Amino acid sequence: MNQLVLINGAPGSGKSTMATAVAVDYELMLALDVDGLKHSLSRWEEDLSVSGLHARRLALALAREHLIAGYDVVLGQYLARTAFIEELEELAIQLDAQFIEFVLDINPDALASRLRLRAESPSRPEHAVNNRLVRAADAAGLVESIQGLRRARPHAIWVEASGAQASTLKRIRAGLAPLTHRCEAT
Repeated sequence: MNQLVLINGAPGSGKSTMATAVAVDYELMLALDVDGLKHSLSRWEEDLSVSGLHARRLALALAREHLIAGYDVVLGQYLARTAFIEELEELAIQLDAQFIEFVLDINPDALASRLRLRAESPSRPEHAVNNRLVRAADAAGLVESIQGLRRARPHAIWVEASGAQASTLKRIRAGLAPLTHRCEAT
């Protein structure tokens, strides 16, 4: 059974890093970057809502095609509201795939530290863009913004993410069901 894996969490918590690391464990697993899709749309900054919603539609279409082809999908995305999570879950149900939902649980101090580091030395092109939208001073509000998911999404797996990324990755890998496409080298 194929899997559609969501790694949710506040900006700067390590979602994209975790998604990329998980994907290399599996044969042709797609690490789908919704923000990357949004940033590849021309003039996306003119209307963040329209470009963001369109990037999500594109992500659903890409995920659908990849799952139909027999492969797994992982995406890291900050989702404080449930609508897109529910769309992902519905897609998995339609395609008889397993939906696994992780939420990175990070404390505000650790998040603020990561956001400061990201602002000082961005490691990916999208960081330069995101640094204009999210600052270290926003950390407490960002952490608080996803707390409602504890009630709204009771089956989500909350993963402690305040420490080393290797520990977070180990916890995520432990929460994934064994896949038939898993690479033997890992």
